[in-house]
Amino acid sequence: MIVKNIKYTPEQLAIINTTALHAVVWASPGSGKTETLCARVRRLLDRGVRPEHILVLSFSEQAVAVLNERLSSGVMAKTFHAFGLGILRSTARARSQMPVLLTPKRSLDLLRQTIKRCPKARRSVKEKTALDLSSPYEAQRLADFIRRCNGSDELTVRVARDDESGFSDYAEVLPELRTIRLAYDKMVKFTGGIDYPAMLSRAATVLNTASRPYLHVLVDEAQDMSTEQARLLAALADRVPNIMLFGDPKQAVYGFIGGSAGDIHNVIRDAATLGLTRSFRLTHENAALANAVLSQGRYRVSGSRHGVTPTLVKCASAVQQENAVVKLVGELIADGVEPQRIAILGRTKAQVRLAEQALLAANFETYSRFSERQYAHVFKALEVLKLVLTCIETAKAGRKPRRDWRAGHLYRIVSANVKRPVMEECLRWLAKAARIPSFEGRYVMAVRIYLRLARAAGDAPANLAAGLGRWQTASRQLETVRELHAHMLALSQQAKIVTSTIHGAKGDEWSHVIVLGVTDGSIPFYREMKRGDITEERRLFYVAVTRARERVHLFCAPFHHAPSGQGFSEPSQFLTGNVLATLDSRKVL
Repeated sequence: MIVKNIKYTPEQLAIINTTALHAVVWASPGSGKTETLCARVRRLLDRGVRPEHILVLSFSEQAVAVLNERLSSGVMAKTFHAFGLGILRSTARARSQMPVLLTPKRSLDLLRQTIKRCPKARRSVKEKTALDLSSPYEAQRLADFIRRCNGSDELTVRVARDDESGFSDYAEVLPELRTIRLAYDKMVKFTGGIDYPAMLSRAATVLNTASRPYLHVLVDEAQDMSTEQARLLAALADRVPNIMLFGDPKQAVYGFIGGSAGDIHNVIRDAATLGLTRSFRLTHENAALANAVLSQGRYRVSGSRHGVTPTLVKCASAVQQENAVVKLVGELIADGVEPQRIAILGRTKAQVRLAEQALLAANFETYSRFSERQYAHVFKALEVLKLVLTCIETAKAGRKPRRDWRAGHLYRIVSANVKRPVMEECLRWLAKAARIPSFEGRYVMAVRIYLRLARAAGDAPANLAAGLGRWQTASRQLETVRELHAHMLALSQQAKIVTSTIHGAKGDEWSHVIVLGVTDGSIPFYREMKRGDITEERRLFYVAVTRARERVHLFCAPFHHAPSGQGFSEPSQFLTGNVLATLDSRKVL
């Protein structure tokens, strides 16, 4: 591995060279946390520590992949779950005792067996809620609930108390469900299987029998640890002499899946606390905004250079917000900003999709972090549209396209055999499409036909309908398949603006960051406002405003949450006087 000649700050050098056995590093956004961690590993190796005696743990597989690219040869990074599974397998007395990761089907089968073996809990649930857990539907729903809660009692309560989680009817039977879950855990273990929660809980109990403890453990993104991960780390700390945690409590935004920022000092009570406060990413102006958003606590972030003042644009409607975003993107690109250096962030996917549609209508393509672009499927839907137009032209010439000829074309487009009733249905829709006068209407029907065929053939990604539907506006503006195909191909090949939820943007940076819907009900999200706890929402806003290297662009507009039917129009309560003092505000009339 080639080590760059980097000049480290005094804060970084203090961390790299510390002799403290236990240390917690509070790392501000863009402060070189990963480089400092890797430099600490290199320093340990320089001191004679063997690579196999160093363990680096992180929260996600994506973070682990980045670390493994940058760590010195022989030092490996792992997720907590991978580490836990490795411990369990290393302590198995025989190969036959090594735990096997359960498939979803096997897990559901074991849960249904468990439900049968817990008649008292099952009867109590039915008496209190009228839910029959022995039915296939309710068993699957309980399996989904257990998977979502990931073995956390705290998260179980939180999900059940959320009126819109889909599991609110479990709130009054949590003791019974816990009985079933514990019995299920025992059955999984008895059958030699293991699921993700058990990788952590069981590893913590057998860690003291592991044959080769590490000498140094470094943890990245420690603020995202769940309670179960923290317990595993606490067990590890009892055996490992040197522990160093890197994280930023101000960026702890995964409480909805069990993340618990408050566990860090409870895990290592005697740890020295060090800070990385200088951000190489943020300007002084963006750092001032970040500190105004979340100024409480220690280690205020400081910028590394002067820049431009962040902006706040107040819009009278969501449509105005979308139009203003399109205009801003056009101006940035005209000024020489590369599209991929622009990110549009929203609290919800729906908000982001509306902005994507507006940009697409203005001939700006986007790269979505949460919805893969389905270009191959889009072009196949155009083949269906071409077939529709061919049938129309054939009919105009006084000939009727043969039924087997039409069916054969549809089979070739989807590249699979589908059941006869499905094909009959699609042929009826094909005939109906030929009677629709507008090109847009024909495109919509062609999409409907292709979706039906792709789903029947088992070749339909979850987001396929949205991926095809996003081109409807373009079909309204064009008149031929050739024009539409050329338009799609050109946009698919151009540099793309990044779109993401705020959660999905954590850990990344762009030159310009556009934050949608800085409105009560959106940021903070209405559900958290209803619960009376918006502390994590404030941290999420902090994450959003600390992604930009150059400028942050905030947009405030009325927000409509379609699933709940609620509308919100008041500016976000996070736009306090201190925050507004750091912004250049204007209105879109």
